[in-house]
Amino acid sequence: MATFYQTESKLNLIQIEEIEKYVDLTFPTEYKEHLLKYNGGQCTPNVFKFNENGNWTESCIDWFLAIYDGEYDNLRNYIQVYKLGEKRLPIHILPIAHDPGGNLICISCHKDNEGHIYFWDHENEVDYKKSNDTNYSNLYLVSKSFSEFIAGLKEDFG
Repeated sequence: MATFYQTESKLNLIQIEEIEKYVDLTFPTEYKEHLLKYNGGQCTPNVFKFNENGNWTESCIDWFLAIYDGEYDNLRNYIQVYKLGEKRLPIHILPIAHDPGGNLICISCHKDNEGHIYFWDHENEVDYKKSNDTNYSNLYLVSKSFSEFIAGLKEDFG
């Protein structure tokens, strides 16, 4: 079981709904529950694996994004940069965390794959101004639910 620390102030559902309206998405229930309980921060264990074009790859969560007024790891700021300011993610994909290398851990808010967790590779970016939202060439499935993702975290690489 993951332990969360250095989290931000507790949220209420109204604060989450304001962010949902801002990004025009409805967040998966498990993710909303997580925000209500922890609101960002770090966790241990934090290592996860995913299949990247036929090869198993590992990364780790550096910080979960939080809903707060701070400068760093602010969910609203990430939405502004990655979704609204520059269209660097499909419309229904929401950043929820990042790794130490600037890659994102994202959750799908689309009914067909709602709650699926993806690793977004910033070195193979897709220009979603030119490509359609079904292009997942730099998104790699990590798990099919938020709870499965958290339960699958491990302590070390390898």
